[in-house]
Amino acid sequence: MIEAFDVIENTEVRKEFSEAFDKLDHIELIQLLSDLKYLPFKAFEDDFVDETELANAIARFRLEYQNALALPEASNINDIRKASEAIESELLTSDKLTRREQFVIREIVGLDNELIIHEVEIDACTLLSRVILYRYRIYDLHKNVVPNQRVTDTVIKKLQTSAKEIGFTQGWLALGNLLADQEALSVFCLESKVLSKHIFGHCIFIELLSKEGNKLIHKLDPEIDSKGLFTRNIDSKVARKHIRDLADHKNSDTKIAQVGVHIKGIPNRFMRRMLQVKLWTVGLYQRKLDHDFGPLSTEALVEYIQTITDNKRELGRILFNLGDYQCAINIHRLLTEHFIPVEQSSIHENHSSVSQIYDFVLEDKASHIKTAKQKQKRQLEKESEKLKKTLEVDLRAESDTINKGTRIKVRQYKAKKGILKFFSKLFRFIKNVVKKILELFKKLFNVIKKSIQIIYSEIKEAFQNFRYGLKFLFGKRIINPTTAITTDYDFDFDGITMIHKKPTAEELQTHTTEVKKYSSALYPTLNFVRIVITWGIRFATGPIGWVKILVSIAKLFREMLTKEVKIRLV
Repeated sequence: MIEAFDVIENTEVRKEFSEAFDKLDHIELIQLLSDLKYLPFKAFEDDFVDETELANAIARFRLEYQNALALPEASNINDIRKASEAIESELLTSDKLTRREQFVIREIVGLDNELIIHEVEIDACTLLSRVILYRYRIYDLHKNVVPNQRVTDTVIKKLQTSAKEIGFTQGWLALGNLLADQEALSVFCLESKVLSKHIFGHCIFIELLSKEGNKLIHKLDPEIDSKGLFTRNIDSKVARKHIRDLADHKNSDTKIAQVGVHIKGIPNRFMRRMLQVKLWTVGLYQRKLDHDFGPLSTEALVEYIQTITDNKRELGRILFNLGDYQCAINIHRLLTEHFIPVEQSSIHENHSSVSQIYDFVLEDKASHIKTAKQKQKRQLEKESEKLKKTLEVDLRAESDTINKGTRIKVRQYKAKKGILKFFSKLFRFIKNVVKKILELFKKLFNVIKKSIQIIYSEIKEAFQNFRYGLKFLFGKRIINPTTAITTDYDFDFDGITMIHKKPTAEELQTHTTEVKKYSSALYPTLNFVRIVITWGIRFATGPIGWVKILVSIAKLFREMLTKEVKIRLV
């Protein structure tokens, strides 16, 4: 049987990738369990956990997960479970989660409306209560609440108080769901009477007092020093006047103190944290969530703005240097013009992965341009090759940092959906316009360092799915999980389904699920062949014959998956 890593002929690189993927699996396991406090938070930061402690954490999660499934009226977790069944099933072990379980826990700690919770058991610590408390903690709404606490009356009072502090009146549980819905949260921040009181509905404030912050201010100053540009784009007259007064204040100490008061206020603290979380979920901010919107958060914001807009002056409309390393952010414009449109956008069916988006630029778009002049086509090819080489170098470097244990601790699985929407927005303006595509290449270079970790994880998943796809392709290709039905596929995926006896509804469902499982493994296998091999591991192997063979298999897969299964009664 062909193993996934056998496609890499370079044994040194094969070993390097194998070790890195094993370590990445372990890192993800710890971070998933520590997010919900099945393991201590420091377990992820320290990258260490006792084997017994890990086994206990996994056992606890499995018990609470089954209990949650038994209460379908309490949440939509059964929908998440059904979605996970498309993944290849595995035997349970005490030392790691199965791939289905990893999918489930990623979804339930997601912050993009994946898990909706209708009720939580009072005076108990359950999976659903862990998720709600985790969400409150992410947004720093109550310092003393941790996910493994029992939801007692005292805890509920704390959560209710936190909700009222930001102007939310629909209850602590409803706020828990809102915190995991980025679009709804953006709208709430604009409409909340508390968060929009006085100037905060239009502007929030940050300080960049560190050495790194000072350097960033000096670097950005030419773009963020126009008081007129910034204030003209503030809707509120009161807010405009307040910003002008601060910028023109003759007494620097008084101005610094006044902005300092704004920064410490609840509206500013929450909106600042909310913005940091949004940048975190799209993968541009990759460090700890903290109380300080510092230089790294600001850099992520600048990257976001410069990536999703073509207007070079837009940064000056969003960010303004008040002097003394204090800045104002036009939060209203930022949310309405740049975050909400991305949060509302659907991901194009051809952009189902980050690596496919790169592939769309590197291969498809560049090759289908008919209106470009020969010089422009050569320029596109040159930029495409440059981006490929950058990807190859960074993929190898990412593998090296994982193996050496120097990789930044990033909860990157949260970023994947967000960064897909983020990247998809870049493709809205591509209509075979060469100038726009060349501009897109420049933007991708700007964010490639940030997204390389997500792409690397995709490659890991592709390797795993590749193994399952090959197992099905080169195996017997017979699906018969029950004695009632058997589906036998030819090499070209013509299927003959034989019904041996009248199947029950449960047997039909079991058989359908099994067919979907193998089909779902074939799609990522196709992606692996078409994307990962073409530019993800090419640097490790060189242009060798098996690439053409696998590309042929990829074309075969495409034909397979478009054919209908023929059913014959026997």
